[in-house]
Amino acid sequence: MSDENEFERFLERCVEGLEHQVSGSSGPFLEVWSQTDDVAILGAIGSHAQGWESVRSHLLGASQALDWTSLSVERLLTAVVEGLAVTVMLEHMARDRPEPRKRTLRATQAYRRERGEWRLVHRHANLVTAEDEDNEAKVQASGSSQT
Repeated sequence: MSDENEFERFLERCVEGLEHQVSGSSGPFLEVWSQTDDVAILGAIGSHAQGWESVRSHLLGASQALDWTSLSVERLLTAVVEGLAVTVMLEHMARDRPEPRKRTLRATQAYRRERGEWRLVHRHANLVTAEDEDNEAKVQASGSSQT
């Protein structure tokens, strides 16, 4: 099986794990992470963490504040080269209770092969705000009016 095919299967596990994470249960998402000292997260909740134990604690704590009922992932970029990979995604979340709410995160993740298996080694995610969306609309309108 090629690195790309194996990575696609691993990425499915990551998204499934993330679905659990955003609904309040970290277990499956923790399973896809490398457990080395060089892992890092710049999360949308909290600040940052480096090293497996800190990342693990960060994810466990963050999941306690999350209660999203649906997640869809829009992949913008996937690159796989010689045991390293990166993804750039938009993560769309929604919930109905206590009131209907939606949010989107911009997320970049880095992966590497360790002992023959893919592992997540870095995650950076931040919230797409209404101001971000307004600014993007202005940029798009400005760019299209110049052609």
